[in-house]
Amino acid sequence: MGTHNYVDLTGEEIDALARSNTVLLLPVGSIEQHGPHLPVDTDTLTAVHIAQKMAATNAKMKLIIAPPLRYTYAKPSRVFAGTVSIDGQTLIKLARDTMRCFIELGFQKILVINAHMENTDFLIEGISLALGKSGSAKIILANWWELIDENDLVEIFGPDWKGWVDEHAALVETSLMMYIAPELVKTDKIVDDRRESRFEFRIFPWDIANYPASGVFASTQGFSREKGEKLSELIIQEIHRLIEVHFIS
Repeated sequence: MGTHNYVDLTGEEIDALARSNTVLLLPVGSIEQHGPHLPVDTDTLTAVHIAQKMAATNAKMKLIIAPPLRYTYAKPSRVFAGTVSIDGQTLIKLARDTMRCFIELGFQKILVINAHMENTDFLIEGISLALGKSGSAKIILANWWELIDENDLVEIFGPDWKGWVDEHAALVETSLMMYIAPELVKTDKIVDDRRESRFEFRIFPWDIANYPASGVFASTQGFSREKGEKLSELIIQEIHRLIEVHFIS
């Protein structure tokens, strides 16, 4: 099948792709603090990992991986060191223009693999604008965590799984990164922190006092590389199913 990376291809090779049997994978992440033990590129690395695994294991269609959208919306985390955020309107236009170009290049099947929750609404708007009145192109936005059944998470993580509330730089992401890029995980700096209280509202201006100083929003207790691998395999399985149902059937 050759390379799966869009940027490794020449213009002629891209033009020669059988696009009716090609899915363009667009990973979307962030540059956001993830505690003292995980890199600020955690979300992007996760999205790219999923795309690479998808492209390497899908035998029914050609999957091409576009360069990731890395500069995205992470404004709430600007109170922590290291986070880079663009405005929501900028992300809408970035998503719109990027996907509009791919559609104009002839890609009719696009799967956006998002690994950063705060991007979601802006990506939805950007996708809607990119499609416009196009009747042929189809774009799927897949937030990977929304594809996983709660029972599967309990099976993988056992009693350590407490739900998605404040799951940031915690059990799930630490386990995933131990599998995806263990060399980037500073295991000697892992903290078992959490928010003291959960409130269902936002306080403006953003104040670091509303968060754990570590930037770890929930417990990391029970993390492991093996659990990260199991979760990764489950994510890949579910996204393969998305492709099967929406791009092949």
